[in-house]
Amino acid sequence: MGIVIRKTISTSIINYLGVLLGVVNVLWLQTAIITELQVGILNYIFDVSILLFPFILFGTSGLSARFIHIFKPGKEQNSFISLLFLVPFCILILFSIVVLIFKDSIIAKLGQDAIKYSNYLVYVLPILFCYVYQYLIEAILATKSLTVFSSFLKNIYRRLTLIGLLIIYSFQIIDFYHLVFWYVLAHFIEVVILFFFFKSQIDFKLSVPKLLTTKAKRKEIYIYALVLIIGVLGPVLVGKIDSVMISGITDDFKLLGVYSIAFFIATVIELPKRIVQQLAFPIMAKLVTDKKQDELDKMFKQTSVNMAIIGLFLFLIIWYNIDELFLIIPNGEIYSAGKWVVFFVGIAKVLDVVFSATDLMINATKFFRWNAILAPFLILTSVVTNYIFINIYGIIGAAIATSITIFLYSAAKYFLVMIKVKLNVFSVNHIYIFINTILVVLIFTIKPRFLENNFLEIGLNATIITLVFVGGNFLMKSSNEMNDLIKVSYKRLLGR
Repeated sequence: MGIVIRKTISTSIINYLGVLLGVVNVLWLQTAIITELQVGILNYIFDVSILLFPFILFGTSGLSARFIHIFKPGKEQNSFISLLFLVPFCILILFSIVVLIFKDSIIAKLGQDAIKYSNYLVYVLPILFCYVYQYLIEAILATKSLTVFSSFLKNIYRRLTLIGLLIIYSFQIIDFYHLVFWYVLAHFIEVVILFFFFKSQIDFKLSVPKLLTTKAKRKEIYIYALVLIIGVLGPVLVGKIDSVMISGITDDFKLLGVYSIAFFIATVIELPKRIVQQLAFPIMAKLVTDKKQDELDKMFKQTSVNMAIIGLFLFLIIWYNIDELFLIIPNGEIYSAGKWVVFFVGIAKVLDVVFSATDLMINATKFFRWNAILAPFLILTSVVTNYIFINIYGIIGAAIATSITIFLYSAAKYFLVMIKVKLNVFSVNHIYIFINTILVVLIFTIKPRFLENNFLEIGLNATIITLVFVGGNFLMKSSNEMNDLIKVSYKRLLGR
């Protein structure tokens, strides 16, 4: 895990700069410049694209992380990567033809607001193309630990583009429809730039797409891809099905706009998850292949511990500043209706981050086939709970449904790994983390508001949480990697 932590630092810095831009973009510019209806429309387009892209990706991104190391650089890897590029392209062409033929029928089933603003839905297909190839190229680059530039494009370039477009829109130079158009075009430019970077870093030449390996290994790859399609569907659908169901059940893009802002606030918690997974999975897969059980167990536990510290720290920072946050964002009185959405989605994200190591373990071992059982269970639970709770509690109900679904899914993954792989993700360090979390909760249960200035109060709350939670885990030595990072940072600060 130490090597993953070291390689994650540069990418994390870029991602957190992206978060700051995202905060400015979503919480200040979007809430000030466009209406909650327009926020809802913008998020609906991209959420629908994210819902669809696992079907188009067809498990190819996961194949690169799991199997690229078995192909020799040169002809073998070129054929393998060419196959990865070809499969989603063919599927996307077929899907586009079907959508264009049945366009009116599909839109009619999405609700009155979708029909009313259907002219924006034409952007789903190009965004789908961009997401598929951005995700696929990024996954291949991650196998070589080349995550910094792709992270820059996704987190800095993309957000700066939207910020620029929002500012231009505020001066009435473009209308909202063209704002969306130029933002979609920016995604396409991003994929083109990423591809040229990929070509500059990896010795790749488009060749005949084949799997140049043994018949048994080809069979394993085919089975893994099929299972992965189903396995990826679950988490992706859970992350976005709530948005589609909110608009379908309430038939109100304004509510979706409020939900989207609240959901964005909570998603900051899972920011480190994908970075660590991208870097840790190829290493974990190789440890499984080499049958290094002790190293695998150590990495498994360390990954969960580090993710738990990061996830809970971010959740505590967000939740104990949520009231002040809604007071300082434009039109905060409108978006404060999503306060409890932040709480329940935040809990779901913490669970997802803590148990993210079990995802890696399942996918890295022969038990990856269990994804074919877990994913349908996850999807069914998500749809049922969303339908029940949205009808009762509206957007808060959607957040509750997400929290329940992720809890059940996390529990299922935990017991599967413990029973089948004979590894337990939890260690005594998780108890230390829990104790420090309770200490923070107790402090804020009795803590009054000290400062009138909202920004200063946020700074005070963040300082208290950092001292108690991070300081407590440092003293208890919950994470060796965190302690080493703090010590190194301290020495550099002192110039030693």
